[in-house]
Amino acid sequence: GISILGLARTGWGGGGSDSSYNGVEGGNNNGGSTVNAEAIGLYTGNTNQGQSVIGLVDKNNKFWFLYSPPYLNGVTGFITGSLTVSGNTVKATNGKDFNFGGSSVYSATLNGTIDTKKSLKGIIEYTPSNKVSFDTVYDVTMNKAVANLATIAGTYNGESALLQGVEGANLTISNTGVVSGKGQSGCAFAGKVTTENNAPYYNINLVFGYSPCYMAGQEVKGVSYYDSAEKTLYAVAENSSRQNAVLFLGSKL
Repeated sequence: GISILGLARTGWGGGGSDSSYNGVEGGNNNGGSTVNAEAIGLYTGNTNQGQSVIGLVDKNNKFWFLYSPPYLNGVTGFITGSLTVSGNTVKATNGKDFNFGGSSVYSATLNGTIDTKKSLKGIIEYTPSNKVSFDTVYDVTMNKAVANLATIAGTYNGESALLQGVEGANLTISNTGVVSGKGQSGCAFAGKVTTENNAPYYNINLVFGYSPCYMAGQEVKGVSYYDSAEKTLYAVAENSSRQNAVLFLGSKL
């Protein structure tokens, strides 16, 4: 299965400001009324820093983009925030990049363009001199999946990451969506997975137990996607202060 790698010491914007993306295109102008593009779905692609990307935009236009270290497989972090869609342009001013490889969280903005059920591309800006461009396509195969608790139910063996580090972990989802799990440190967590109607993703919320958990007693909320072909579960969630987050990757046993 895919693994969490602690190799990248910076977020998406780890390199320079080299970018092949030139601004945003205008919205659809149909007799003066703007038809907003539809953003919901799963996207795959890459950045100009050689990172592969798996992105999910939920029904509320909140995005969660998992990224790999440059020129390597695996996942080293994710960026999340809320997209504002106007015609074919998208922007986000509240981006947070949780980089587990660098044990850091960065604030970022996003500006880009979207084509309904085709593509999502743009620029993530950390500081004026630190930008990264990304280019993703609407993944037809991944978007054919329909969230169903019977599909996702099972036990997963994999890895769990917080900004404090990565550890081996197991996670079990019951056929009613009840989640329980434990990391190698002994930190236990519990919560709930719910389906999203006519969508390929799930909503997830987890609460951590007390000692030895770093996020003792804290709740995290996010999304999850199950790749049936690879039998791999991806789950990402952030806490309410948006200062820490969880990434779980696991293979179904």
